[in-house]
Amino acid sequence: MTEPTGSTELEGGAKFKDQGLPMTALAVAAGRAVETSRADPLVADPFASALVVAARSHLDLPTVWPAEPAEAPPLQQPLLLASIYIGMRTRFIDDFLRSDPRTAQTVVLGAGLDTRAFRLQWPEGAKVIEIDSANVLEFKAHVLSRLSAKPVCELITLAADLSLPWREPLLAAGFDPAQPTTWVLEGLLPYLDAATQRVVLEEVAALSAPGSRAVIERAVALPKTDDIEAKLLEFSQQTGLPMSELLARADPPDPVELLESAGWRCGGHTVEELCSRYGRVLSLAPADQSEPAASGPEQQPTPDQSRGGFVTAWLP
Repeated sequence: MTEPTGSTELEGGAKFKDQGLPMTALAVAAGRAVETSRADPLVADPFASALVVAARSHLDLPTVWPAEPAEAPPLQQPLLLASIYIGMRTRFIDDFLRSDPRTAQTVVLGAGLDTRAFRLQWPEGAKVIEIDSANVLEFKAHVLSRLSAKPVCELITLAADLSLPWREPLLAAGFDPAQPTTWVLEGLLPYLDAATQRVVLEEVAALSAPGSRAVIERAVALPKTDDIEAKLLEFSQQTGLPMSELLARADPPDPVELLESAGWRCGGHTVEELCSRYGRVLSLAPADQSEPAASGPEQQPTPDQSRGGFVTAWLP
């Protein structure tokens, strides 16, 4: 579902097993590192930069916000621009997790290199279950252990492929479906086909006790136009993903419609709303600071973007 970086080396020269880390996980960690380095950071992630460095990716991933972002090397500019969005997304979900009513258990679907279990303050007795592929979870645990980082909650990691059935492994890992749960779906749905997105959302609804809540990053619905089809073809050629797989993602289910039909109360949040809330503009050019956020790139989604806005939901 995501592009690997190739074999990964940890500091000290030890080879990390499997075929490397998902490129998206490293790019998001780099985005959090860049946001953390800003003079006005929305997020403080003290581990993000170390995770990127330890991966030794062949890509030149930025981890610091430059003095003149518009003059950064052309290959880094899209990553710096993405870091603005990643910073807002991370802060929005952080704020949701810190808000009441909080739950005793939280499940992060597609956790990647997220470090909230280590950097946020959790209620006493809180349990966080992170689900992702084994190599991602093991790499993160290895690097954080080298940093002597300790989780601020009970942390359970579950190696599972979310495109396959995952209910039974979750229950076996210690998840209690009788207790209210906070679900985090950040950067996950855009990498699943539409049918699997629906299954994941239905599982969330089915496993949630009253008092549960969720924060969900939407997948972008791609309109059926010649321009979008051309972009999909270009993206397919760049990544090696077949067009059939990309088209399978083009008509995602609406999380609001699905969850409301299961009795949830939902709210929607656009990227423009986040820009206004957090004082950010999706641009690297200083001259654009006065332009409305709606002119940003989230209004013209491309196959590699996940800027469809967010859903927050509660189950009475």
